[in-house]
Amino acid sequence: MEKLLNKLGTDERITAKEAKYILNNLTTLEIGRFATFRKNIVDSSGHVSFVVDTNPNYTNVCETECLFCAFWRKEGINDSYTLEIDKIIEILKTSYHNGATTVLLQGGHNPKLNIDYYVEIIHRAIKEVPGIHLHAFSAPEIASVAKYSKLSTLDVLKTFWEAGLRTIPGGGAEVLSNRVRKKISALKIDADEWLKITKEAHLIGFKTTATMMFGHAEEDDDIIEHLEKIRDLQDLTGNFLSFIPWTFKPENTFMEKTISSEIGGDRYLRVLGLSRIFLDNFKYIQGSWFTQGFKVGGLSLHFGANDVGGTLLQENVLKSANNPYKAGIDEIVHIIKSEGFTPIQRSTFYKEIKKY
Repeated sequence: MEKLLNKLGTDERITAKEAKYILNNLTTLEIGRFATFRKNIVDSSGHVSFVVDTNPNYTNVCETECLFCAFWRKEGINDSYTLEIDKIIEILKTSYHNGATTVLLQGGHNPKLNIDYYVEIIHRAIKEVPGIHLHAFSAPEIASVAKYSKLSTLDVLKTFWEAGLRTIPGGGAEVLSNRVRKKISALKIDADEWLKITKEAHLIGFKTTATMMFGHAEEDDDIIEHLEKIRDLQDLTGNFLSFIPWTFKPENTFMEKTISSEIGGDRYLRVLGLSRIFLDNFKYIQGSWFTQGFKVGGLSLHFGANDVGGTLLQENVLKSANNPYKAGIDEIVHIIKSEGFTPIQRSTFYKEIKKY
């Protein structure tokens, strides 16, 4: 114990075994204290960043049928939809005029959409709404585009790069443990494929985020396996912009019968703090006011987080699970200032746009 505490008091890398000990044995306050120490090693500015963004979804038709997702629909169901590209561009224009600098664009795995649909979105977004950054198409989407277009994932990524896309969201990672993925998303790409596609993207030049959705079928070992895989890939490429953990929302999902309530704030903060302690090669780790609410979202800044994500002018996936939280710039600035930090509006690449 003393040896570990001494290690945590430096910038020395901890092992997976030590990470499990931290999660199982340290108090929540101790985890927060060491997470803050580790955060200050990589970023001592006292700044907490956020982005003004929107998160529309181009289709909810999805053949992957993840048990944890309340958003997907089968083709032909009354409330299934696929947006025309004109409509997507209209959403981008409206979002830009409302102050958004980033659009996080994702959607279901729709067999009727091939690569031409996605390339046209990229081309038109860059040409017609140059003031907004397109952050789009996660690894599972890349895999589905490749499948439906009879291409390799590398070919799809190269095509998207040539079209002008530069950043990719880290969605679809859930927990990068195949044991867990078989339980909650058996038809989705496995952990190895997610890592392969992300590595391909990094080697082309894409910047991406890394995510983790927890609070469902995983155990501590699965969380640590996820963090270890992310850390190893960051060691290799350095092209992860940030790490974004959030919690499962069970309402309206197929898992609601077995998991009737989401995990509490204490567990969230412990996992968040461990993420900061373990991921020593990530500058930015995001706290989630959006899934945890404003109180725990504020506390996250004392557990290693130095970013709080986006304003999400439009969001549909967690809305489908009746997530109640919304915030504008004023609310986010207030959360950050009330915890003693300086709010920084940022770009997708974590460059400062405005200090508050």
